Amino acid sequence: MKSDCLVSVIIPTHNRKDLLKISINSVLNQTYQNIEIIVVDDFSTDGTKDFILSLRENRIRYFKNETNLYAAESRNIGIKYSKGEFIAFLDDDDEWLPEKLEKQIPLFNNDQVGIVYSSINLFFETYNFSYKTVPTKKGYIYKSLLIKNYIGATPSVMVRKQAIKDIKDHKFFNSIFPAREEYDLWIRISKNWEIDYVKEPLVKQYYRNDIKRISTNINNYVNAINLLNLEYDTEVKQMLTEKEQRMRLFFQQFFMGSQAIKIGNSKLARKYYLSAFKIDRKLKAIISYVLSFFGARIVIISRYYFDRIFGR
Repeated sequence: MKSDCLVSVIIPTHNRKDLLKISINSVLNQTYQNIEIIVVDDFSTDGTKDFILSLRENRIRYFKNETNLYAAESRNIGIKYSKGEFIAFLDDDDEWLPEKLEKQIPLFNNDQVGIVYSSINLFFETYNFSYKTVPTKKGYIYKSLLIKNYIGATPSVMVRKQAIKDIKDHKFFNSIFPAREEYDLWIRISKNWEIDYVKEPLVKQYYRNDIKRISTNINNYVNAINLLNLEYDTEVKQMLTEKEQRMRLFFQQFFMGSQAIKIGNSKLARKYYLSAFKIDRKLKAIISYVLSFFGARIVIISRYYFDRIFGR
């Protein structure tokens, strides 16, 4: 059993002291207690350092960037200084459920597993609505990840440190990506390691339209998708059938529509949903397109049913 292994929890933060309190408490309150928390302060000016020092918690290690390096490079700094056999990630505006680490650790008893993720409870604060994602892919899923990011964002993920160290270029999170850098990392790790998941939600991830976050900049996602297409062009052409390549393009456009909806931009979302439908005439694309005329909230609510009827 991996019941006594140190887990390094990396939290990048920038000027979100009040939200950071909730995130840190959700880690300190874990039922699995052999942890270190690495807070990488991305040049905050809101008193974040004073807050961390006031906690007087010897399991927290604090590092401050001398300039804005953004989330990807801040996570890399956390990885560099981590001491744990396993690494987990948490954003400064999200929180974990108390048994998150305890339920993921046993899955690493399989020495071939490099990543364990989980379902996430997505909470849309503006609409006072939440729904749970449904994990579907595990095992050697490199090919599946070339089609779509089935693992999702960083807050649910725990990684075997050796799986990160095995990456030949040692880029970890590639900071050239303006977004989706986690997807790139999952692909690279999955090339040599199995993936597993906990089916129940272990994370509460917030979508707040009243705070600044990278995901509100749609252009970042456009640029990130272009970079992913360049990075994996050879693998996609060699490993995916024409149908699978079409699926990949469909998911990219549908993903962009979903990002636009999350920030309440229904008009832009319709553009991407229609584009997705033209690539592959899937029912959920045209339904999302039609529902977007009635506002973002109804589309977001419909995602709950899409994940269960059509799958992720």
